[in-house]
Amino acid sequence: MGKNFKSDIEPLFSPRSVALVGISKTATNVAYMFLHNLLEAGFTRVYPVNPKGGKILGIKVYPSIKNIPDKVDLALLTVPRKAIPEILRDCVEKGVKGAILYSGGFSEAGPEGRKFEERIVRIARKGGTRIIGPNCVGTYNPSAKLIPQAILPKESGPVGVISHSGFLFYYLLMSINDAGLKPSKGVSCGSDCDLTCVDFLEYLGNDSKTRIIVAYLEGIRDGKRFFRIARKISPAKPIIVLKGGNTDAGRKASASHTGTLAVPTAIWKAMCSQSGIVSVDSFEQMMDTLVALHHLPRPKGKRVGIITTPGGLAVTATDACNELGLEIPQLSAKTQKGLAGVAESVGTSVSNPVDLGLIAALAPEHYIKEAIRFVARDPNIDMMLVAFTGPPFDDDVRDRKVADILLKEIADGAKPTVICGAIPQGWPKGELRFLAKSNVPVYPEPRRAAYALAKLTYYSEFLRSIEAK
Repeated sequence: MGKNFKSDIEPLFSPRSVALVGISKTATNVAYMFLHNLLEAGFTRVYPVNPKGGKILGIKVYPSIKNIPDKVDLALLTVPRKAIPEILRDCVEKGVKGAILYSGGFSEAGPEGRKFEERIVRIARKGGTRIIGPNCVGTYNPSAKLIPQAILPKESGPVGVISHSGFLFYYLLMSINDAGLKPSKGVSCGSDCDLTCVDFLEYLGNDSKTRIIVAYLEGIRDGKRFFRIARKISPAKPIIVLKGGNTDAGRKASASHTGTLAVPTAIWKAMCSQSGIVSVDSFEQMMDTLVALHHLPRPKGKRVGIITTPGGLAVTATDACNELGLEIPQLSAKTQKGLAGVAESVGTSVSNPVDLGLIAALAPEHYIKEAIRFVARDPNIDMMLVAFTGPPFDDDVRDRKVADILLKEIADGAKPTVICGAIPQGWPKGELRFLAKSNVPVYPEPRRAAYALAKLTYYSEFLRSIEAK
């Protein structure tokens, strides 16, 4: 973006003031909802704009953005397409730093829409106003009280978010919160007519509050720059991307949605492998990967030690790990000897996978704890997948105690560990509740746990390749 990078982007995430152009008193009006939610979040320097003037929610409405007595950093334009050029000229005259275009009907609508889009970009850039969108809901930054929807997280955390889709942007923010993490900043950038997903990737890469980045992308306008920036950021901050438009039908849908051109799958895979981008195929995989990359140390290799109570989980976990490129090595004789003193003699196995039998589920503070202790210290093991169900009842005092015992053993073992709490619907979660709240990734079935380890391994191998150069 050049030397004005920070001055161009920062006011759009941390604006001192916001203008809402196109507001009305209708409760379903987007600008009205933004006004209500910004005020609820404690953002007070907000200025409604409508030619009719008056008051909305007790706030004075200005007939034009030029009539606002304060400086304006960010403007949200929720007006018909035909009104945008004139309003952007007003923004330029006012010195507005950035404009969010909520409306559609631009490049995604065909050649005429693309020409119109190019026209408004020229108007804005001539005066130094940057555009986010169109087809977007703009920026989000809880630490600056820039919270446009009441359902969004109010506290900030380590996860930066970029999305070409407005709805999926909100979905990601809420999913991150549900996963026990918090977003740092985020942007729904729509059609990328001026500022693009690449600009926002660079911004979040330089943001001190962001430690990991997730993105839903449908297309990339400048692939070379995207690759260069991603490769620069990845060694310090994992970048997890779900890319849309992987099929002919998906590419057509993407073109009509945001007007961006989807990257061919083969090129995308090559770009990811060389830049360290962690590519996923679903939002579930994105959240599973996010939790693992955020909470776990980097494994030194791809060798997994599997510990289970039900034997079926041992088989399915082993299949999943192998299919995902992970290795299930033989445990050392010393480890097997130690496990033999832990496992019951009937219906169990002390090889890898370790099958402790269903009886172990009733006393994980002994059986699982001891198995973790032996397997974690095995020189043939780089990480662990531990699958168990726990007793068929909840007891907060007992469950917290058991979780603390297991957490200490996992910490002492110092190897990345994921838990598979394979429990039926309605079955009590026991100590799994407290493990999940203590930064240990807990997944509901073996394949998801194995997938998280596979992505953790992929990223760790990328880091080692960088360090070797």
